[in-house]
Amino acid sequence: MQRILLALALIASFAVNAQSSFQFTDVAANNAQAETKTVLLDMPALMQSFDRAPKEYSRQKSKVSVDLPLPDGTMLSYQVWDADLLPNDKTLGSYRVVNEYGTGRIATSPERISGVIQGPNGHYVIEAINAAEGLYAVYSYADFMEVAQENAGPLSCGFDDFAASPDYSGLELNEEGQNLRKEPLPAGLMGNLKAGNLPRELRVYDFIMTNTGEFAQKSDIGGTATGVRAAFNEATSALNSILEPQVGMKMNLIIVDGLIYVDPTTDPYTNANQGGELLSQVLPAFQLNNVGADTYDVGHLFTARCNDVGGVVSGAACTPGKTRGITCVSGTVLGAALGTMAHEVAHQFAVSHSWNNCPNSQNQRASNTSFEPGAGNSIMSYARACGNQNIGGRSPYYHVGSIEQFLNFTTVESGGGFACATVIPTDNFTPEVTLEMGDNLVIPISTPFRLEGSATDENEDDIIRYNWEQYDLGPASDIRNPTGTAPLFRSYPPSEEGNVRYLPALNNLVNGVRSNAEVLPTYERDITFRLTAHDYNDEAGGVDWETFVFSTDESAGPFVVNEPTEAAWRVGDYQEVTWDVAGTDGGRVNCKRVDIMLSLDGGQTFDLVLAEDAPNTGSAFVTVPEEARTGSARLMVKASENIFLNVNRQNFSVSQAIEPGYTLEPGIRYQEFCLPNTLSVEVSTTSILNFDELINLSIEDSSLPEGATVTFAETAIQPGTLTTLEVDFGTVNFTGIVPLTLIGVTESLDTARREILLDVVSNDFSDLVTVSPAEGTGGIVLGTNFDWTESANARDYQIQIATSPDFSQESIFAEATGLEETEFSPEDFFTENTLYFWRVRPRNRCGFGDWRTTSSFRTVNTSCNDYASDGRAIPLQGRGPSFKAESRLFVDDQNGVIGDVNIPLINVRYNFVAELNVRLISPAGTVVDLYKQNCPISTNAIILGFDDDAPDNITCPPDQAIVQQPVGSLADLVGERVFGDWILEVEVLETGGSAGAIEDWSIQFCTATTPEAPERIANNATLVPPLARNHILQADLEATSSEFGDRDVVYTLTELPEVGRLLLYGRELGLGDTWRQKDINVVGLKYEHLDDSKDEDFFGFVITTPNGGYLPIVDHDIIIDPDAVVVSNDDVSALEAGLEVFPNPVASELNVRWSAQVNRTIDVELFDLNGRRLQTRRVEGLTGATTINTSTLASGVYLLRVDGAVRRVVKQ
Repeated sequence: MQRILLALALIASFAVNAQSSFQFTDVAANNAQAETKTVLLDMPALMQSFDRAPKEYSRQKSKVSVDLPLPDGTMLSYQVWDADLLPNDKTLGSYRVVNEYGTGRIATSPERISGVIQGPNGHYVIEAINAAEGLYAVYSYADFMEVAQENAGPLSCGFDDFAASPDYSGLELNEEGQNLRKEPLPAGLMGNLKAGNLPRELRVYDFIMTNTGEFAQKSDIGGTATGVRAAFNEATSALNSILEPQVGMKMNLIIVDGLIYVDPTTDPYTNANQGGELLSQVLPAFQLNNVGADTYDVGHLFTARCNDVGGVVSGAACTPGKTRGITCVSGTVLGAALGTMAHEVAHQFAVSHSWNNCPNSQNQRASNTSFEPGAGNSIMSYARACGNQNIGGRSPYYHVGSIEQFLNFTTVESGGGFACATVIPTDNFTPEVTLEMGDNLVIPISTPFRLEGSATDENEDDIIRYNWEQYDLGPASDIRNPTGTAPLFRSYPPSEEGNVRYLPALNNLVNGVRSNAEVLPTYERDITFRLTAHDYNDEAGGVDWETFVFSTDESAGPFVVNEPTEAAWRVGDYQEVTWDVAGTDGGRVNCKRVDIMLSLDGGQTFDLVLAEDAPNTGSAFVTVPEEARTGSARLMVKASENIFLNVNRQNFSVSQAIEPGYTLEPGIRYQEFCLPNTLSVEVSTTSILNFDELINLSIEDSSLPEGATVTFAETAIQPGTLTTLEVDFGTVNFTGIVPLTLIGVTESLDTARREILLDVVSNDFSDLVTVSPAEGTGGIVLGTNFDWTESANARDYQIQIATSPDFSQESIFAEATGLEETEFSPEDFFTENTLYFWRVRPRNRCGFGDWRTTSSFRTVNTSCNDYASDGRAIPLQGRGPSFKAESRLFVDDQNGVIGDVNIPLINVRYNFVAELNVRLISPAGTVVDLYKQNCPISTNAIILGFDDDAPDNITCPPDQAIVQQPVGSLADLVGERVFGDWILEVEVLETGGSAGAIEDWSIQFCTATTPEAPERIANNATLVPPLARNHILQADLEATSSEFGDRDVVYTLTELPEVGRLLLYGRELGLGDTWRQKDINVVGLKYEHLDDSKDEDFFGFVITTPNGGYLPIVDHDIIIDPDAVVVSNDDVSALEAGLEVFPNPVASELNVRWSAQVNRTIDVELFDLNGRRLQTRRVEGLTGATTINTSTLASGVYLLRVDGAVRRVVKQ
C-alpha cells in the first residue's frame, strides 16, 4: 500500500554499554538438542536498552548495542534499531539487530521476547521456555525446527498456482525429460533489473492478519486478544527477519481489533481445521469489519492445526484474492512463522514450490520451478514431508528460483506486486557476480566436480554470502535414480565460503560417503547451476546471480585417482601419481592437462600444489616438497581447464628425508606449443640435507625432432640454483607430441630424468588452395558452392565473400567462421552483373593463419522482364471431387524469345497443400511441374519462388517465401516465344479441408548477355631503383576494350605490394582502390620501393569495363634494379608547376588555370575524400583555363585533379 512517509527528525542517541541482559544457565530446555543452550533474561534491562534505540530508516547510526546469546554458549554484540512495527501499540515491539554476520529481528511483548537472528553459523532462534521465570532457549535454526516439528508430518501445502511465474515455457523437454535447450535458462522477467551493482530499494506491504477462535485457544496464546496480538507481532517480526535480507521486502503489520477472535463459537469462521475451507471465509470477515480493500496489500489468517493441509494459498498480494492465505499453527507461533508462514506468504507473492518429487503431493508440484531434488530443503520445499524423497530439514532461505519469482512479482512493472508497494530508498547496492570457469565445458560421468565464482559489492562493509544451486527442470524423479534433466544436487544455505562448492561435498567425497542429496550424473545430459550472491544488507538485502551451464559425456568417466604405490613418502622423493584417464583426454571432454594437489589434513583442504599442467596421461611424477610433511596426506587430481576432479580414498604419510639428495624440476610439464617458435623453460633445483655436488644437465638427443637445437644458460649448476633451457625448433614442421627428456647427472647419485611433453602444432598451411569457383569464373547464377583443399594443420576455416577486395564490413556479402568442412554455400542469392571476391584462411589452436590469395568471380549479366497476375484470387473449393483451377497471365510481347524463365513467387493457400500439384503451362502448351505433393505435412500455404538455378530443392513447409528448384525443369521453355496466355494450374487431388485460393503469382523472362572482355595488351615487369619511385608505363601494363575508351578500362587493386606502395598521382592506394588505363597512359601510376631487404615485389589487380567485361586477377611484377631508368612525366610536372586554383575556399564557382602549353586534351575531375568522382570534364590543354560549378556542393574538403596534378579545395 503506497503511503506518504513522514521524515523522522534526527534525534540524539544515547550510548548504551554492550552489557548483556542474558546469562547462560544449566537449566535444561524441553527437547533440548546438543546445540541448544538455555539462558536467563533480565527483561527490564533489555527493554531499557531497546527503548533508547533509534527508529529504523531514520538514517541514524545506532549507538545502542546488546550482547545476545549464541547456541554455542558465547555472546555476540549487535546494534539495535526500533523497527516500530506497531507504532500505535507501545506494548508490542519489533527490533532490528545488526552486526557483521547479518541482521535479525527480536519481537517483544510485556510477557516475553522471541528472536530470529543471523550469527557466525547462520540463523539461530531465541524462544521462551518459561517467560514468567525469564527462562529462554537458544537454538540453531535446524535444531529449533526439530523441536518445533512444524509440518514434519505428511500434510502438504494447498497452493493454487494462480499467478504468473517466470516464463519457462521456452524449455523444451523430450520424452526422456531432457532439456533440449543448450543456453542458460532465462532470468524470468527480471532482465537488467537482476544485474549486479544496482541501487536496492526496500518494498513495504501493508499486512493485516486475522485468526480463528481455535487459534486463540491454543495454550501458548491464552485465549485473549492480547495473546493474539502478541502472536501476530511475533510472527510478522520473524517473517521480516527472512524477507528483508533475502528479497528486500517487509510486511508492515496493521492490527484490526475486530479481526481478532478469541471464541470459536462466535468467530465468523467454520471448519477451522480445514485450511481449504477457510480460504473463502477471510474476505467476508474483512468486509464485516469494514476493512477497505485499499487499506492493505496482503491478508493472512492463523488457525490451529488443520487436518487437510499445513497451510494453503489461492490468491496473490495486491489483487482481489489478497486475503486468501492460511497458516495452520500446530506448534509454537515462532515455529509456524518460520516453518509454514514464510512458505505460505511467499505463495501470496506468486512464488511456487521448488521441490521436484513428493509422491503423495504430486498435484502440488510446480513443474516450472521444481529445481530441488526430492522434497528439497529451502523454504519453498516440502522438507521432511515426502518419505523416502526427503533429503534433510528445511533451512531459512529461498532458492534462487524462488527469489527470482519474488523479484518478478515485486520489482518488475508488469508484476502484480509492483505498484502497491511503498518504496523506501536505501544506500545499498546489489552485489555483482563473476564466473570465470570457461564456456561449453564437458565433464565425464560419475565424476566429482568443483564450481567457483566471486562477487564484488559497492558497499564495502557488506559481507557477501554465496550458494551454488542447481537450476535444472526435468521430470519428477526418484532422488536415487534421476532421469532426463531432473535436479541431482540439493541446495545449501548461503555462506561466506559458498562461492566454492565441491559436488559431492568434499567431506563426503574424501570419506567415500554417498548421499541421495547429491547424485553424480551417470548419463549424458546438460547441467545448469546458478551462483547467487547475497549481501544481507540490513536496510534491504541485495542479490545477484550468474548462470553456468555444462554437460556430461557418457563416453568418458569415471575419472578415478589411484592410491599411491608407496604408503609412506619422504621429502625429496620423486613419486608417481596415477589415475584412470577414462577417455577424458579426447572426445568432447578433451582435457589435456591436470593439476595435482596435496592435502595435509586428510582431505579437508587441498592447498599444496605438487604439479601444474601435467599431461593427462594417467601418470605423473612429482617431487615431494619440504612443506608436505604430514601423517594425513591425500591426493587430488583435477582438470587444469575444466571443473572435474577426484581424490584418492586413503590417507598416507609424508616424512622427512633421511639421505642427502636434490630435486630437479622443469618449469613446465606439458605445454601446447606453436611452430615456428623457441621454447624457454626455467629449470630449478633444491638441496636435500645439504647435498652440494654439481648437477650436469642435458636433453636426451633421441627425444629431439630433427632440426631442433638445445642450449642451457648453464649446463652445470649447484643444488638450490636454477638455469634456463632453450629449444629452438627452427624450421621444424611437425604436428604431434614431442617428449623432451631432461637429464640431471651428479657424481654420486643415480641419473635423474624429467619429462616435458610438448603438444606441437605447425602453422604451415601451404597445402590449402582455393578450388572453386576458380579465379575468373563468370556467368554464375544465383548461387554456387565454394570449395578449397584440406590443410593438414588446420582445425577449421573462415571464409569471406565480398564485393570489394578490401573485405570491409560494408562490402561483405557472406562470411562464416568455424567451418570444419572444406566447403561453404551462402544462404543468400548473388546479385546479377556483380563482381565478387572471396578468400579463405585456416585456423588451429594457435590462431588464424594468413588469408589465402583472394580470388574473384562474376555473376551472370542478364536482362529481365517481370509480369504479375492481376491480383484477383482464384477460389479453391474445400468440398467435392478432385478438380483443377487456373490462373491466367497474358504477356503482350510479340518479339520476346525465352532465354531463361523463373517464377519469382506463387501464393496458393489450401488446407492442406499435401493434396496439391502446381504446374506452369506455356502459350505453346508446354507443361512444367513446379510442385507435386512435395510436403506431406499439415500446412496450408505454398509461398515459394522457382528457379532452375536455385541451390536447393523444395523444403518443407513450403511457405518460407524463398526461391527453390521446381520439380520439373523451367529450361524446357527456352526458345519459346513469351507472347500469349501463361497458366498457373493447381490440381486438388483430395478435398475435405477448408477452402483456399490462388492468391497471386508472377513470372520472369530473362536473356543472358555475355559482355566482351577487355584485351590484355601488356603486363611486363616494371623496373624500379632501390628505395626510389618509378612510373608504371603503358608499354608495361595495358588493356584495351573494343567498346570503351581508356577512361573506362578500370583496374582494381586486389593485393598490395609487400615491400613498397602504389601511388596514383601521389595518393597511396589501398585494397579495393581503382585506377584507369588513362591514368597509366599519362604516367599517373607509380610504385615506390620502401624496404631494401627484397629485390622484387608485385601487386594484384582485376580489370573491368562498365558493361561487365572482366579479366581475372593477375599480378604485375616489380623488379628492384639499381640500373633502372626513372621515367618522368613532363606534362604533369609542367601542370603541377603552373597550376592555379581560385578562389580557395570557394563559394559557387572555381577557376582553374594552368600556364603550361599542353597540346592534348586534359581531364579535370572533382572528388570527395572517399574517392567518389563528383564532376568531370574534358578540356583542350591549349585553352589554359576552365571553371567548375560548386554551388551545389556541401561544405567540406574536396580533391581537384587536373590530369595528374592534384589540389585540395575547401567549399564554404
